[in-house]
Amino acid sequence: MELSELAKKFYLEGYSCSESILHALKEAKVIDVPDEVLKAITGFRQGISRRGCLCGVIAASTIAVGLLYGRISKEKSDEVALKKAALIHDKFKEKFNSTCCRVLTRKWKDDFSSKERKEFCTSLVQWMVSELKSLL
Repeated sequence: MELSELAKKFYLEGYSCSESILHALKEAKVIDVPDEVLKAITGFRQGISRRGCLCGVIAASTIAVGLLYGRISKEKSDEVALKKAALIHDKFKEKFNSTCCRVLTRKWKDDFSSKERKEFCTSLVQWMVSELKSLL
């Protein structure tokens, strides 16, 4: 199954946008995502614990970049990870004009569980995971 379809599957099964991306990357063996990281991303649902801030697809993608290019030691360079994380942010903002969940989904603020909002967020998940393939 293609990565974007796999991420869509996880999303439609009930995982958040951020969880869907990391589960798809793990299942497709694109990167090794430890279970602890899957647990840690849970709080990013709906813009960090339903507060509407940073879109979870950006958070998950930044974590994926960190898993591959991040550093443990301050003596190591963080430039590759920072450049790739910046690309994620900038490409997303260029495409959708915002990185804020509340802004992206404002049309459905009174009905976040609507089918239309779910379809919109599914498209964000699929777009971002497709972009990640070239960044990772």
